[in-house]
Amino acid sequence: MSDLTEIMDDAELGAITLDPERENRWILGGEVDISVHEKFREIWPPHRRAGARVEVDMAAVTFIDSSGLRILYDARTASPVGEMPLLTNVPERVRWVIDVTGLTALFEFAETVPES
Repeated sequence: MSDLTEIMDDAELGAITLDPERENRWILGGEVDISVHEKFREIWPPHRRAGARVEVDMAAVTFIDSSGLRILYDARTASPVGEMPLLTNVPERVRWVIDVTGLTALFEFAETVPES
């Protein structure tokens, strides 16, 4: 990815940013719902794979629905085979949604983004 791609300007509405240095680092913020997923799909087609496991920083997420969870599932399919996506800085309420939907085992969790 040659440049930083920011999907939406207003983080309150929801946003996703792909790190221009590391295509496998995604940053989510605000209300992550269908509108964010639709824009995300424009820049990350379902067949696209990352060169390394996907890391998703969720520190700024205030809300996530099933479409937002789909982005997390997309992180799983975008990661190399056998690699689990790393979700970092997951707010308690968002972690609860992931747990309740039975998706916890699909991801690794960390409090901060690891250094590369």
